[in-house]
Amino acid sequence: MSRISQIVSCVRHQGRFILAVFAFCVLWTSLSGCGYRCAERIESLPPWIKTVYVAPWANRSNELLLGVWITEELRHEFLRGRGLKLVPKDEADVILEGEIVSTNTSGLSYIRYDRAVERRITAECSVHLVRREGGKAIWQTGNIVREESFLVGQDVMQTEGIKDEALQKLSRNVAEIIYHRITGVF
Repeated sequence: MSRISQIVSCVRHQGRFILAVFAFCVLWTSLSGCGYRCAERIESLPPWIKTVYVAPWANRSNELLLGVWITEELRHEFLRGRGLKLVPKDEADVILEGEIVSTNTSGLSYIRYDRAVERRITAECSVHLVRREGGKAIWQTGNIVREESFLVGQDVMQTEGIKDEALQKLSRNVAEIIYHRITGVF
């Protein structure tokens, strides 16, 4: 009987060890992420494109800082990425130019027919990637439309601050989309 209890004890110990290893693997996998990411496809760009300059964005909207925020977010994307090096305009192979075509703010949810508690801001942008030498467009799109929701504050100043936060998030989203389209377009 003592031999059987030794075997049972050994099996229990091994079962706990296997369970611990399994739990560690699950924990490790969940902490390290699923491994899915948008891969940069720099190798698909023409070989002569090695450097890029992000020009300040034109802004036809009434959101004065939106063009500045998108420009800065795009520059950060190229600084973080691999392959294309962000350089001054006179050193660039290509120039990334963009324009905010329009913005629109509308009510999203209401507590009364005339009192919004949540709003949505939508921005429409167009982008051109041009050769520095000659200015010929090598890629362009005019169909980048992003939107972001935000809550209405207690007063106008608070609402404008919350709206600015939403516009900054929208800027990050626009920059990510453009970066991934450019690095995977050709």
